[in-house]
Amino acid sequence: MHPRTCLLLAVFVASGAQAADDHHQARREMRHRKLLIDDQGLGSLPEIHVAGGSATLVTFEVPVKDGGALLADVKGLFYPPTQTEKTVILVPKADLVEPSVLSVWLSDGLVLSFKLVSVPKESDVQVDVILALKNRPTAESLQALRAMIDELRGELDECRADSASAGASKLAALLLGQSLDDPQAFDRRVLRGGDKQSRLLVEARYIYRLVGLTYMVFSVENRDPQRVWVFDRAEVKLAAGGDSQDLKVVAAVAELASLPPGIAERIVVAFKNVPQPPGHSYTVALLEKDGGRRVVLEGLTP
Repeated sequence: MHPRTCLLLAVFVASGAQAADDHHQARREMRHRKLLIDDQGLGSLPEIHVAGGSATLVTFEVPVKDGGALLADVKGLFYPPTQTEKTVILVPKADLVEPSVLSVWLSDGLVLSFKLVSVPKESDVQVDVILALKNRPTAESLQALRAMIDELRGELDECRADSASAGASKLAALLLGQSLDDPQAFDRRVLRGGDKQSRLLVEARYIYRLVGLTYMVFSVENRDPQRVWVFDRAEVKLAAGGDSQDLKVVAAVAELASLPPGIAERIVVAFKNVPQPPGHSYTVALLEKDGGRRVVLEGLTP
């Protein structure tokens, strides 16, 4: 496909998605700025601000190596990046809740990396990368930089996670991929409880207990016609006999990066198994990221 065709397609997709997204969020300031990279900043990760449904054009003075734009996007939040001779076009499907990393290999062997983030008030429609290097990197320093980038990308790659919390997150993501209605290969019980708070309809659906952990599955529907909802974290308490015990949440995974109005998603909350006294129940709080909306479900029982 011709580079100009790729560019037009990316802008067309972005403009269409942005038109729909404008109904759900305040309009951002669209910026065209220059990003100066000198010797001191070569090993850092300068920020590029991206917005869901909007195209960001990154330009370079030196041609980009064929296939040299590599995006750390383990959750599939971006459309595949598009390259022309001296540009890279980025289009995220939704605002980023967590940063991503873009690494770009230039034709002269230089490797540049950028941290991609979403901020509420602005986004970059174009970023012109200007190199002001007095000392060009040597082959050894380039190799070290590539190693650093590989390490950063590896840390972002959830598939390499080996801690208990990361393992819980992986299994929680697996549960999100299961249909709520199809038979399961492992035992589960219905979790009873629900409420409508802060224009969010939250219903407890199922509870799983396996490999030393308890998993709770919730459905969340955003009924606010004007605001998206971004899940941040969960808090869980066990209640029995008039006493309450805080439980440590080891994983909390949402199905979507952000929940638009009129859309429903599932959330899985995981914590370590604890003794279950007779007549026990759970209280679960789901908290919004960078916002005041908080949904609390009390008296949840399997």
